[in-house]
Amino acid sequence: MFCSNIAYGVSQELLTTPSTIFSRLIADIQRARDTIDMEFYIFASDRTGHAFSELLRRKSRQGVRVRLLVDGFGSRRMSRAMRARMAADGVVVQVYGGFSNCRNHRKMTIIDGHTAHLGGVNIADRYVVGNRLGIWHDVQLRFTGGGVASLASLFDYDYMLCEGLSVEIPIATPHDDISLCWSECNSGEAMSRLLESVVMDARRSIIFTTPYFIPSQRMLNLLSSAVDRGVSVRVILPLRCDVWAIEDATRGYLREAIERGIEVMVTRTAFVHAKMAFVDGRRVVLGSANLDPRSLHVNRELMASTTASNVCLAADDFIRRLLMISSPPTPRELRNIIPAGVVRLFEPIL
Repeated sequence: MFCSNIAYGVSQELLTTPSTIFSRLIADIQRARDTIDMEFYIFASDRTGHAFSELLRRKSRQGVRVRLLVDGFGSRRMSRAMRARMAADGVVVQVYGGFSNCRNHRKMTIIDGHTAHLGGVNIADRYVVGNRLGIWHDVQLRFTGGGVASLASLFDYDYMLCEGLSVEIPIATPHDDISLCWSECNSGEAMSRLLESVVMDARRSIIFTTPYFIPSQRMLNLLSSAVDRGVSVRVILPLRCDVWAIEDATRGYLREAIERGIEVMVTRTAFVHAKMAFVDGRRVVLGSANLDPRSLHVNRELMASTTASNVCLAADDFIRRLLMISSPPTPRELRNIIPAGVVRLFEPIL
């Protein structure tokens, strides 16, 4: 696991609505004077994608160095014309991989080396206005301070990999307050160890928000053990998701979770995309990693952990709003088609 703790000069802000997430990101980009580095799994050729493309082109023409990294699979529908227009104005666009099983699922933006955004949000219309699944609920951490340098070193590493260079993944110097953790492709246990430690550290309560719920048997056992020692364990997720096979597989795991004493709440008119854990009301872990095998064992992911009081208050408010539009699933809603054995067989590629 590649983790760093960061503290000095840190300000942190948890953004929990589409309007604040995108308005703060756009404002920071508009204020950029020297550099803009952006890395996303999805950068779509829709209204939102074109708006960001135009903004990046404008900043590049103003003399700001702009670099954009996108995943080849997640951004496969990014048009060549959009990329060509950005390149013509000096924006460097790098594409990671293609249709390989390992994908770059990280989402981050670094402005002038001193302001950073990370979380679960991509650049596409559905993160702004929703889609057939409803409004998408997500979170984004905006922070400043010494930790931005750690994130910048990770971006440079990913950028050099796209250029075909052989480089070692950075390991940052530990500090206090907020931690960054990232994983490499097929690196094994980076994200799973992080989330497992979150469960083992919980003393009173732990709440997961996630779009998908396909935990390992070890994670299920840890959640069950937490329940046994008196921890309130709750999972909030959407009843429907954007990938049918994962939606169907999730139902079987939810049944088992409920049998183990885990409280499950589902939204039916909105899509929960936030990848977040809220522990004991005093620690927030968030980022790009889902509770599924691909994020925990295969993809390149990025997570942050913080105990900042204002972030915890914002996380608590976000969860309260989700609970207002969610309720326990019915037995009928948890019926699935794919047998559990088949799901476990194909877990690495779900």
